[in-house]
Amino acid sequence: MSLKKTSILFSFLAIAIFAIFSSEAYASQRFADVPSTHEAFHQINYLEDRGIIEGYSENGTRVFKLYQHVTRGQAAKMVVLGAGYKPLKVTQSSFIDIDPKTEPELSGYVERAMSLGLFNEVPDKRFKPHTPLTRGEMSKVVATAFKLDLEEYASYPSPFCDITSDHPYFKYINALYYNGISQGSKGKFNPDSYLTRMQFSLFVARAMDKQFRLTVKPVNAQNPCQHQTAPEKTDTIGRATVNNLNVRSEANNRSEIIGKLNRGDEIYVISIDGWWAKVNYQGSIGYVHKTYLKLLSQSGSKVKNRIIVLDPGHGGKDPGAVKGKYAEKRIALAVANVVKRKLENDGAIVYMTREGDTYPTLQDRVDFAHKHYAEMFVSIHVNSASSSSAKGTETYYSISANDNELEDRALATNINNEIVKQANMQNRGVKRADYYVIRHSVFPSVLVELGFITNNEDLSKLVNSNYQEVFGNAIYQGIVHYYSN
Repeated sequence: MSLKKTSILFSFLAIAIFAIFSSEAYASQRFADVPSTHEAFHQINYLEDRGIIEGYSENGTRVFKLYQHVTRGQAAKMVVLGAGYKPLKVTQSSFIDIDPKTEPELSGYVERAMSLGLFNEVPDKRFKPHTPLTRGEMSKVVATAFKLDLEEYASYPSPFCDITSDHPYFKYINALYYNGISQGSKGKFNPDSYLTRMQFSLFVARAMDKQFRLTVKPVNAQNPCQHQTAPEKTDTIGRATVNNLNVRSEANNRSEIIGKLNRGDEIYVISIDGWWAKVNYQGSIGYVHKTYLKLLSQSGSKVKNRIIVLDPGHGGKDPGAVKGKYAEKRIALAVANVVKRKLENDGAIVYMTREGDTYPTLQDRVDFAHKHYAEMFVSIHVNSASSSSAKGTETYYSISANDNELEDRALATNINNEIVKQANMQNRGVKRADYYVIRHSVFPSVLVELGFITNNEDLSKLVNSNYQEVFGNAIYQGIVHYYSN
């Protein structure tokens, strides 16, 4: 073989070997939370190869944090690098919330992004670099950074039901759609929703390389909303119990956030499946974690279909407080049975952590409530004290930070007031304490101390079957009142 042919052969071999190793490197898993089967695997690797993303190191493992919100500062860095620019050198920031001395890299990328016109002007000199980026903001950032032709698609019909031609981001969003960079979700763009790091990575990769772009579907010039059937109103309203509650496109905590609810906002609930409520959100289908919704029936019984877990305290080897032949475990179970009967008569779905003289551990009780997708947890107990003069009813909710704290307090107050009124008990009030079973339950959870087994007056009521009926009815009424407000 001639020297020339040998040289050519080795060249081909070298190219083939390089291609094999490059392909393997491109297909290798870089981040522990981005497996090769993930939809964004190749795009994220593509960006990592080009130094546009780095990820995080946690306990010696590299992770990308796919579902964490991408911030305005992170977005600035990614598009500046992706579009082929370098950060500016900054000695004095244009923004009062960015210090170039402590955050020189962030400052440099933000200043470059602003100089390129990627973000709207900031009148108060606060860039808010750690605030999540919205989808609307993203449309301008990506379309401007990668120099998409805005005017070419300005006369094209909007493919999104929630974006009209007078929307401030209309041209940018149209440019993304008609270039195969973003197709929204279920006919909507949701410009005010926040983006995850995964979603933003997909958009940047598509803008950089056409191999990742989506097939552009033809758009009917008619209003895209005309052919969408809005979900109907239903008999159940969900009232948000916390602020900044996510409404998602699917029933899982990794799906796209299509909106937000604040405490007191109300939406129609179409159905419940496990922890998720399928809801009518602004005329479209959405999903909300039901732990943070107070589910209110609009007709018939207020507790119909509500999932309520009753926890008769102690049991089995643990009698609880004892006075002579009387034991807390038997009193608690008797009263819980009354509550169960009355709630079920009203159509509630009721589960008991114990139905006989058994001893579930505290963790068993918590696990039981979660296993049954509880919407409320009421633990029933009897008090005791070293002094026989101590008497009365008191109801507890957890002192630990709990998103549903206000609901805990409302439930505790309703139940406590009814017991005091109906059983003529001394009111010791609603209090806070970190009892295990309520501390570990995020849904509305309270612990009721009916009265003192060590006080003769209270004891005479606690062990009387007629009064046990009264106590049970009071707890039942307290629950009904909670769901009535």
